[in-house]
Amino acid sequence: MHQKQIVVVGAGIVGLSTAYALLKQGMKHVIVLEQATVDHKRATSHGLSRLLRFEYGDDALYSQMVQLSLHRWKNLERAARRTLYTRTGVLVLGREDDNYTQPSYHLLRQLGFSTEHISRQSCAQLFPQFNTKDYDVFTYNIDAGILHASSCLNMLKELIRDLGGHILEGQRVTRISHHNPHVPIRLHLQSQDELQASRVILATGPWVHRLLGDLHLPVRMTRQYILYYANLPLSSFELHAFPAFLADDLYGFPIHSTCTGHGPSWFKGTSHNFGELIDPDEMPRMNDELIAQVSARLCHLIPALQSAKLAHVDTCMYDVSPDEHFILDYVPDDPRIVFASGLTGHGFKFGPLLGELLCSLVRETEPVVPMDRFRLARLGPQSLVPAYSVA
Repeated sequence: MHQKQIVVVGAGIVGLSTAYALLKQGMKHVIVLEQATVDHKRATSHGLSRLLRFEYGDDALYSQMVQLSLHRWKNLERAARRTLYTRTGVLVLGREDDNYTQPSYHLLRQLGFSTEHISRQSCAQLFPQFNTKDYDVFTYNIDAGILHASSCLNMLKELIRDLGGHILEGQRVTRISHHNPHVPIRLHLQSQDELQASRVILATGPWVHRLLGDLHLPVRMTRQYILYYANLPLSSFELHAFPAFLADDLYGFPIHSTCTGHGPSWFKGTSHNFGELIDPDEMPRMNDELIAQVSARLCHLIPALQSAKLAHVDTCMYDVSPDEHFILDYVPDDPRIVFASGLTGHGFKFGPLLGELLCSLVRETEPVVPMDRFRLARLGPQSLVPAYSVA
């Protein structure tokens, strides 16, 4: 049977991973449309690093999904012949009653991970960089690490083209017409051009409401700040001397290159707490008060930061679902259109796996993990409003 065109809208980690999965499974005529460029600075997937951690409290599904994802990242490393993942280990500083640290530890032990409890004394000996007085439970998982985000995106871009896919940058989709199921879907571009497709995958991140506004998805966009510090001693904060870490909502990385090529190497830290609501098309603005609060908390946790230089502050965006789970589903009443949303700041590490799951929706094949948690209907009747363009 002749396969018609499949269009993926959005060239972040989910869009590129989906296009790659489709091509690897034998699909032809796969086109990716990106409104800017792959790895552009305002994209949620942009940057040089993302944390790959397995700790999700007692939530076995996500921990198992991270395991599946890491296996896929390693396969991609072999295919691309380049480093995409660097193991750093992750130190979790928690409390007995935080409903996260202990459940994470027990679950990961049940799943066969090499995570271990360490005492406060051992933590101080292994990682004297941390102020541990606010915490009473410490775990260390050697399998966690850093995904080199920009390298991952550009590697997928190359693999997609090698497999015969097409990536069209600078092509913003302004509207989708799909009122008649018997004719192809029409994608209207800002350039006044138009594409037709038999299947469409929307992986637009914070721009999801631009194309699915009529669906009234309960997804909000927030601005997050990433802080980079210079002038720290390499002997104490470089890779393999300092771990990635989680402490309440704070997390961070050892010193690593923050730029492709020969750019500066900085310590990176931030807060996962959801920031202020934003319009994704607005130019990012700095909230100096919030940045100072996050910096003060990082300095309290890691006292050496008090004498370091805050060298750079970057911004990124989250697309946050009400229950903080992903939304991976068909547009109601039109199974030709699949979309991903609500990645909520922890989706990057799942990229190749999410691509396969969306591919399974497009191809109507059995997914590798249960999809019920990620269906739109879980969010209630308001999530079932049809989203039709009548153009």
